[in-house]
Amino acid sequence: MTPYDWLRAHAGSPRWAWLHDGTAWVGAGLRESVAAAGPERFHTLQNALPRQGNAPRFAGFGFAPGDHNLAPWWEAFPAALLAAPERVCGPWPLPAAAEAAPPAALPPAEEAMPRPAWEAAVRAALQAIAAGALQKVVLARPVVLRLPAPPDPVAVLQALQRRQPGAYCFLFEPRPGAAFVGATPELLARVRQGRVETVALAGSMARGREEHEDAVLGRQLLASEKDRREHAAVVAAIRRALTPLTRGLAAPPAPRLRRLPHIQHLETPIRGPLRPGIGLLDVAAALHPTPALGGVPRAAALDFIAAHEPYPRGWYAAPVGLVFPDGSGELAVAIRSALLLGNTAVLYAGAGIVAGSDPAREWQETALKLETMRRALAAALASPVAQPAF
Repeated sequence: MTPYDWLRAHAGSPRWAWLHDGTAWVGAGLRESVAAAGPERFHTLQNALPRQGNAPRFAGFGFAPGDHNLAPWWEAFPAALLAAPERVCGPWPLPAAAEAAPPAALPPAEEAMPRPAWEAAVRAALQAIAAGALQKVVLARPVVLRLPAPPDPVAVLQALQRRQPGAYCFLFEPRPGAAFVGATPELLARVRQGRVETVALAGSMARGREEHEDAVLGRQLLASEKDRREHAAVVAAIRRALTPLTRGLAAPPAPRLRRLPHIQHLETPIRGPLRPGIGLLDVAAALHPTPALGGVPRAAALDFIAAHEPYPRGWYAAPVGLVFPDGSGELAVAIRSALLLGNTAVLYAGAGIVAGSDPAREWQETALKLETMRRALAAALASPVAQPAF
């Protein structure tokens, strides 16, 4: 039995999965949970962790403290959730990737935020940046897919892990029939043995069709003034947020490339020893949302997002992951993700807007980011194990 078989055997009950670095933690059922909302939600869950034992909890958050209540899409997902499944298995080695069937055709997406509205929001952001009210803001847009059949969330998870083996792959299904699944490249924070690790991931470029083109595009990204400026803002904000919680931080002086199957990013790892008594959720409270998902200044960027995005983000672009009773664990930022509600899939993608951003290019960047989930859904629908899960 593989972790995927185990999850399928528990269809019809809440299911949980966290896959990274060749291993999986999976859970089924819900023995107990803690939900919270408001600005103290991270600390509420930190205080709710048991003081003993070693079984992890699955933790997930909304992008904003209470926006889950504003969209029926996210009804099953509170602003903060700490879940203890009835059964937990892990760490479980992941099997070798199986040969994939040819992908199924997907219907055209419904643009919840049509291109003219998106480009108008980008232009408004550029005006705010030119006026000095913002340095950067991340704008996200959702698309809706009406699929021919409800995809098996486990098949989607399996397709994501097969195509993105270095990503943080997750499945959170707090209520049967409502599953949040994704494969994100972005670590929010990892805490182990008293040390914190995080990463600044900002600035994007497509991958090349062959090796030479790929190398040229990578060099263009490393040399891009706009992308380097966007990336530097993220690095600086992470340093400011973590300095009070740590005894020093180390980071390389220049970003490197993080290459994914369809896109590449600028990346800077940041790490350091934590002060005594600081746990993973304390770190998350300080970091979320980073400028890679919110903007600079944070408060002004969040106000701009609330005013210009027509649909709340729910758990998109927010922390999800595993937390252990001793405060260790890892949380990633839930991008490259989809909310599955029966035969409806809601996908989000965002782009960082800074001085020099071009509305048309930012639209194309979001379209590129949506491809990760579109391809996983197409693969899941073509899989021989794909079937209505509920």
